[in-house]
Amino acid sequence: MPPQSIPEAKGAGAGPPLRLAASLILISLEPMLRVLWVHRSEANPFLGGFHSFPGGRMSPEDGPTDGEDALELAMLRCAVRETFEETGIFVGVQGPKPDRAAQRALREQVLNGNAEFWPSIERIGLSLDRSAFRMSGRWVTPHFSRARFDTMFFVAELGQAEAPDVWPGELSSGEWIEPDRALKLWEEDRVTLAMPTLYAIRVIAEGTHDLSARLRAVPEANAVPSRHVILHPGIVMVPLRTETLAPATHTNAAVIGDGEVVVIDPGTADPSELKSLYEVVDAATAGGGKVAAVLLTHRHKDHVSGADAVRGRYDAPVWGHPLVSDRVPLDRELKEGDMVELTGPHPRRVLALHTPGHSRSHLAFFEERSRTLCAGDLVSTLGTVVVDPPDGNMGDYMRSLERIKQLKATVLIPGHGPPSRGVDHLLAALLEHRRMRESRILKSLEAGPMTEELLREEVYRDTPGAPPALAARTLEAHLERLVEEGRIRREPGRVMLAT
Repeated sequence: MPPQSIPEAKGAGAGPPLRLAASLILISLEPMLRVLWVHRSEANPFLGGFHSFPGGRMSPEDGPTDGEDALELAMLRCAVRETFEETGIFVGVQGPKPDRAAQRALREQVLNGNAEFWPSIERIGLSLDRSAFRMSGRWVTPHFSRARFDTMFFVAELGQAEAPDVWPGELSSGEWIEPDRALKLWEEDRVTLAMPTLYAIRVIAEGTHDLSARLRAVPEANAVPSRHVILHPGIVMVPLRTETLAPATHTNAAVIGDGEVVVIDPGTADPSELKSLYEVVDAATAGGGKVAAVLLTHRHKDHVSGADAVRGRYDAPVWGHPLVSDRVPLDRELKEGDMVELTGPHPRRVLALHTPGHSRSHLAFFEERSRTLCAGDLVSTLGTVVVDPPDGNMGDYMRSLERIKQLKATVLIPGHGPPSRGVDHLLAALLEHRRMRESRILKSLEAGPMTEELLREEVYRDTPGAPPALAARTLEAHLERLVEEGRIRREPGRVMLAT
């Protein structure tokens, strides 16, 4: 069934329509306080590799959504259904449950699309026990993401915990875990938590008294989109609305450190946007810390426009590749291998890597302790990156991707789009896409020489919505690489195979 969506609330800003979704926070009290979390598959396009609570998009079978009570009931039914589909846990229903074999058979039919959950259980005399749940917040995906959700969270307290049975697909695993242990894993950079999950586990770790009200106590839990994403302790991504290329609307700044900090890629001079960045920086330096430097990944306007404003506010130096200096005065020119050491409760080490391809001025920044990569415009999780000669070079770009793939980063902050925990999968997919595009070029030329215009039409036939000018520039980058490798040759007005 197509996902349902609702319009954005007035004043929230431009963004894709919100899809209705729901999630279930299951708590077990026996023999100790534990919470059920699931690990999302690294190949999952939304929050791949993150830990979260079970849940997903609403289906028409979950019920009508006209009116607040009807909407909450439909979202609750969604949370119960999704939890069963993802973990096999049958919770919050009244009536005699079918045995485990019958539950497994129903789950297989539902996941295969051969049955619907609610009609199936209602036929065997089961119904939803609404009293078993408490609505505990409503989180809205930030505006920078291409896929956005309006997700209602519900809490249910169980006695004995039932072991989850996660079938690999959207998820890779699930387990019951003590909240303190979950937070310790997060503090040690060993897991990455979705923002609602991090907040909820912090609250649950303090006890279950007035839990629903305490979970709803922050603005973000009341349908207020967050302006930042916490990835690890002292590592925060702050999307800023910038003058950039569609489909992106924001450029990701990053704040690394929680004492001494660096600010990476403040891409706008708009005070209303920088306010969100300043709030994160001020919180990170509140204990007497400072901004050690502003780091720039490359010279493009949507990554450097706020550098002078941040420099002035925090009396901080601006560092970047020498070729950035035509856009922003630099206090220090960075080179391959330069390291920034940051002190604080979570000490950080940020390594500069020269990664040309999108731009000759391009640097990536790798935080070694958490293995977090600030990739700049080497990577966009909204689509492919433009490689525009002469500043862009496809050979350099693919070599840079191969190089950062060897870092074995566990979290990637892209120049545009949501962060990724499935870094190896993401980089492999980007490389494969470029190789696929070159394969289409070579295949198209097998029939004989072609003009560049006809070649572009053929090679980009699979993406009819691609802007012709950008497709032409990216094709030029691919042709330069193939000429460099001796696989094609060019004559005035046409392109042909080298053989």
